[in-house]
Amino acid sequence: MAADVLMQVLADDEPALLDHAREVARLATRVSLALGVDRRTREDTARAAELHDIALIAAAPTLRAVALLVRASHERWDGRGYPDGLRGEAIPLGARIVAVCDAFSAMREDRPYGPVLTDAEAVEELHRCSGTQFDPRVVRAFCHAHGASAVAV
Repeated sequence: MAADVLMQVLADDEPALLDHAREVARLATRVSLALGVDRRTREDTARAAELHDIALIAAAPTLRAVALLVRASHERWDGRGYPDGLRGEAIPLGARIVAVCDAFSAMREDRPYGPVLTDAEAVEELHRCSGTQFDPRVVRAFCHAHGASAVAV
């Protein structure tokens, strides 16, 4: 399958990015389950989460649905995202899930643009951006899926 080939390329070229992709996919699956989405949407969301940092997926016809989620994963709930300026429910649910999970994972990893945050700090940031950058329902589902301590923040 095309996605498997892309994941292997990622593993060969960027092992740290592969770890990030797998973590985002794991989180996205948990959030999808917490939201009760159907199996197909859950699978497409998990695949989009794995491939969200790979620019070549639009070229693979078998990944068309996944590519649409990846494209929309930088949209913002308030409409100030990119590339299409979508807002609210116009953003596909899978893309909204990937956005929250990607942001959480990035905040928990050593990155050049900021310090590693604790789980509680990262969840607090998701809450702070809920309703502007992120879908509030997805943030709540993330907190539920992430555990009771995350909900209490």
